[in-house]
Amino acid sequence: MLDANATHITLTLEGVNADLQVLSFTGREALNEPFRFDLELVSARPDLKLEDLLHKPGVLTPGATGRGRIHGLVYRIEQGDSGKTLTRYSISLMPQLAYLQHNHDQQIFQQLTVPKIIAQVLEDRGILADAYSFQLGAEYPQRDYCVQYEESDLRFIQRLCEEEGIHFHFQHSSSGHKLVFGDDQTVFRKLKPVIYQQESGMSADRPVIKRFNLRLSALCTPVR
Repeated sequence: MLDANATHITLTLEGVNADLQVLSFTGREALNEPFRFDLELVSARPDLKLEDLLHKPGVLTPGATGRGRIHGLVYRIEQGDSGKTLTRYSISLMPQLAYLQHNHDQQIFQQLTVPKIIAQVLEDRGILADAYSFQLGAEYPQRDYCVQYEESDLRFIQRLCEEEGIHFHFQHSSSGHKLVFGDDQTVFRKLKPVIYQQESGMSADRPVIKRFNLRLSALCTPVR
């Protein structure tokens, strides 16, 4: 969890002028799954129309430099307690891909590669070509027959990626987020070294790693 008092954190919702102040947030990003950031907010307005804010694009900026910003859609919003001057709200930011977990379908794909199948599913659900990209090093064969049966679109995409050894993640900007598919490490932006600093209770004046854990797990790889 990041405390807004320790650094300058802002949330901007497209077309909304509600003076939402970020108290804190927690987030999770992992390969091959939608990210989720849960924010605790306050506003001087107790009368915000939640239905007007739901699905709005938003940008979370954790710092004055603008680095590390997160772009997502308001997937969940809730009004909390009201005090004398401020009202609490909580929201969740998630990518457009997260909505595909609510769409279940039965489809047959013939004579298509896995990247083309995934692209077709994305386009059918409104995630257009400028919102995703394939940065793949390997060549993928056409599948004679591929079935989606009573799976959500999200789970179908995840399954195809698992079968072929493809991973995906998200790249963020102030104007949107892009879904990026890859099959090796070259698709990831190289980061600058980050120092390790044990927890001291003090706020760091630069990015640091305070704690890390090691976990090993067996994984399957595709058979070529």
